[in-house]
Amino acid sequence: MAIYKTEGIILKHYNLREADRILTIYTKDYGKISAVAKGVRRSRSKLRGATQPLTYADLVLYQGKSMDTVTQCEIKEMFVALREDLYRWAYAVYMVELLDAMVPERQPQERVFVRFLTALHLVATLEEPETGALFFTVDLLGLLGYQPVLHRCASCHGSPKQEGGWVLSGSLGGLLCPDCAPLDPQGYRLAGGEIAVWRRLLELEIRLLPRLKISPILRKRLFQSLGYYLRYQLERRLKSVAFLQHLSLLEGDKKNPPKEN
Repeated sequence: MAIYKTEGIILKHYNLREADRILTIYTKDYGKISAVAKGVRRSRSKLRGATQPLTYADLVLYQGKSMDTVTQCEIKEMFVALREDLYRWAYAVYMVELLDAMVPERQPQERVFVRFLTALHLVATLEEPETGALFFTVDLLGLLGYQPVLHRCASCHGSPKQEGGWVLSGSLGGLLCPDCAPLDPQGYRLAGGEIAVWRRLLELEIRLLPRLKISPILRKRLFQSLGYYLRYQLERRLKSVAFLQHLSLLEGDKKNPPKEN
């Protein structure tokens, strides 16, 4: 059996037997893989710290008959800023869950790997980490071929003549104008402005993202629009979205504490 090297980001793990763990890793050269880290739960294991979720590492693996085994793992980056801030960590976990749900096993896409790594840095450093998560979501849809039609009606192909009344349709794969909106009664009715931001994120160079200012209400609307579209594509709701919503409520409580009687 072959030994191979790659670099990857630990997405998640779960326990196996008394001391082992199964890791899900998104690698640069092999795409998403599953591998066992033997004895990693023991306190003296050399692999223990390097196999935590959201760790970027150089890996050496042994190719087994049923599952590969991690034999060496050297940390390249731990993303300390993500681990020290609950909100940044929550958005990073959302991106992990999204990537894990959308990419199949063993289909390498180096561009996706690079974009994911870049997005983790953005969420760790941007003043508004949500912007980094939104950018990654929009970017990933395009990289994987799921980007909806955003510059014209997906049904009649007409260009937008008015802002109001447009609907995002998962079943028809894009925007529906007011005349065509009844074709999808389950479509997501847009409040206004979120599609303009979505288009902007599609066109924007990554290096310019720190300069992009999006109002909190527009970030929220875009996140909701993307959430609808992702639920249609994935046929399920991402668990991390509910946690992000919970954190938003907590943040709102801190900014607007109850008044004393």
